[in-house]
Amino acid sequence: MLYAVPCLNLHVGNHFARSPQIAIVDEQRQIKQMVPLVESDSSCNKKKQWISVLRSYDVQAVVVRHIGKRMLAHLFNNDIRVLATTGKVEIGALDFDNLQEVTDLDYGREPRNVCHSKKGQSKKGCGNKEHKKDSAIFTSQPNQLSVIRGCRK
Repeated sequence: MLYAVPCLNLHVGNHFARSPQIAIVDEQRQIKQMVPLVESDSSCNKKKQWISVLRSYDVQAVVVRHIGKRMLAHLFNNDIRVLATTGKVEIGALDFDNLQEVTDLDYGREPRNVCHSKKGQSKKGCGNKEHKKDSAIFTSQPNQLSVIRGCRK
């Protein structure tokens, strides 16, 4: 079985989609490939890179510390097992048989920057038409601090 592990300096990365590299690891804890992720201003692009790597290496499971609910749902929908680890463990020290399997979306985190419409529905997300508008929340004005618009409590 092949595992994908988000990593930084051969340790499990803190957050799934924000890690700079993906380690493709086999059952014997041998790193088969280190895949660098291209830096991007958009978190959507990083997530698309992840999906591409998972598909191209035919990964059956991923190891995470923290992950967003949307990405977690995507992994579940694609029949990819999700295993959780605590702490920044060195990849060579991972014991895949003793990791907790994630089976519920409640393990995932809510998006950080979510704007809500008047009806309470979230507007932010990959593939959402409102996503591009929400990314331009700050506008600069001469001789003044930036004004926040678009989100209201």
